[in-house]
Amino acid sequence: MRNMKKKVLCSAITLGMLGFALIRYTVHHPSEASAPPPPKTVAVAKVTREDLSRSVTLTAELKPYQDIDVHAKVSGYVNDMKVDIGDQVKAGQVIATLDIAEQEADLAKAEASYQEAKLDYDRIQGIMQKKPGLLAQDEVDKARAAFEVAKANREHAKAFTDYATIAAPFDGIITKRFADKGALIQAGTSGSQAVPLVHLSDNTRLRLVFPVPESIVPQVKIGTPVTVRINATNDTVQSKIARASGLIDNATRTMDVEVDLDNPALRFTPGMYASVKMDTASQTSALAVPVQALSNKEKPTVYVVNSKNEVEERPVTLGLQTPDKVEVLSGVSEGEMVIFGSRNVSPGAIVSPRLM
Repeated sequence: MRNMKKKVLCSAITLGMLGFALIRYTVHHPSEASAPPPPKTVAVAKVTREDLSRSVTLTAELKPYQDIDVHAKVSGYVNDMKVDIGDQVKAGQVIATLDIAEQEADLAKAEASYQEAKLDYDRIQGIMQKKPGLLAQDEVDKARAAFEVAKANREHAKAFTDYATIAAPFDGIITKRFADKGALIQAGTSGSQAVPLVHLSDNTRLRLVFPVPESIVPQVKIGTPVTVRINATNDTVQSKIARASGLIDNATRTMDVEVDLDNPALRFTPGMYASVKMDTASQTSALAVPVQALSNKEKPTVYVVNSKNEVEERPVTLGLQTPDKVEVLSGVSEGEMVIFGSRNVSPGAIVSPRLM
């Protein structure tokens, strides 16, 4: 029994000494868990002045500047085809000639009538000069009228024979050929029966026709700069709006707008797709913040890190918005830092800003 009491007393003394030592250690060596946490690091962006612009990108197809089927003005058999697909031709260059024997016969007849009428008129004119008043004025007038009619008939017949030679009306490339030597070609005035000789396209200059939505039609101005990207060649070309139809299509609620592209080396081919980027609004030297700095509230705010590294929530008034930047009309000043991205801090918190 006495030994048991001694053991209990020794244990109590030992526990007491350990407790006292622990208290002394705690007093002189505070726990690391009780130390204040370091400031949270947050990503920030500076409020800067920038030139902002909002744009729209639309897709369209390249078309020739001029594009026609070349028809014959008179009917006849193809005597000679002087061009083929892919040939470059100049304005006035002969494309084909026709065998028009009937028109040539008509010209010969008209020429003979003209020469006869001219001979009669010249004879009467000679008599009138030598002996004025010898012939009745009625006879002179008839001779003059006959001469004028014969002259007009000859010019008419000659015009038809000239139509036997078909020439290019403008510089271009032959993109299709519809007739060969010996084929019977109907006159272009014959309606659906008329088959063209060739298809001619002016590819040295191209049109890009694209539909503009009704909502941005008021921003479309002739001369507005645009950036055109040709998908097939990965080329980017600067151009401007050349013309607009001035009419909104009832079915699509769009208006056709055209851009011209110079293509002297024929690098671009009609039918290629292209995208047109057009600015619809712009603002120079605007006070801007990243889109990621704004709250999703109905009345937007930003978190500003002030000079004391303290977080402030400020309401802002917005202006022009682009995909990555927003104009701020009030609420912040140039050079201030706004929290960028996730808001994992509260107003009043002390943070460590890290500039993005």
